[in-house]
Amino acid sequence: MKKVLIIETEGEISNRIEKILTYPEYKIFFTHDNKDGYKIAIRYLPDLILFCLNGCKDELNFIKKICSDEVFATIPLIIIAENFSFEGQREVMELGADDYIPEEFLESSLFNSINNRFSKLCLIKQAIQNSVNTFEEYNEVTKRNDHILVKIGNKLKLIEFSEIICITALKEYSKIITGDNSNIIVRKSLRKWIKTLPTESFLRIHRSTIININYIEEITKINERTYTVHLKNIKETFDFSYRFANLMRHTFPT
Repeated sequence: MKKVLIIETEGEISNRIEKILTYPEYKIFFTHDNKDGYKIAIRYLPDLILFCLNGCKDELNFIKKICSDEVFATIPLIIIAENFSFEGQREVMELGADDYIPEEFLESSLFNSINNRFSKLCLIKQAIQNSVNTFEEYNEVTKRNDHILVKIGNKLKLIEFSEIICITALKEYSKIITGDNSNIIVRKSLRKWIKTLPTESFLRIHRSTIININYIEEITKINERTYTVHLKNIKETFDFSYRFANLMRHTFPT
């Protein structure tokens, strides 16, 4: 099954693309943020990237970044242009994009363009046998333990561990609070989080709370066995339970 990543900031063309790629050999993922799109692409290496161009200068910088990174050398990049121009077409093709399709030709051209890209890539793989090993090496690099990828509706969002302030339990779910004040609910228990998160940065202070110690602003001692922690960017405070108070004293000796 081919993984297709669609990067579109406006969110209007994605539904049309999904209808075109209804075949079972395609699995489609969406992101509506260029920064997230790049982080997801470089870690999970889709088989194809579709980028919807609205004419913003920053979008050209994004295309250049994708095309200049050797990690994406064998991943086709197809540009879908909301406003067609010959100058725009030449600009993105010279940056290294594999194809440029005006929005009005989407239904008539996209499917054939994708098939042509994959057919060409198949011939390249057959001609250069060691390419397979290269792909596997890059895939291993992307599996580093520094983030979680969550699916919100049909959109993907990559959350780096360094962005997480704290995680609180909600039965079999958990709530992630990030540095940009996002609250994200995921189906992952705190027990599983403990096995995933780096121990040098994350500390469990209660059976229902894990904090990122890099976001600690202040720890207040209430009594001999009770402490309250204040975290940056969050008004809510969190108490250490008796069970984890000794761990806190060991981590932050006074």
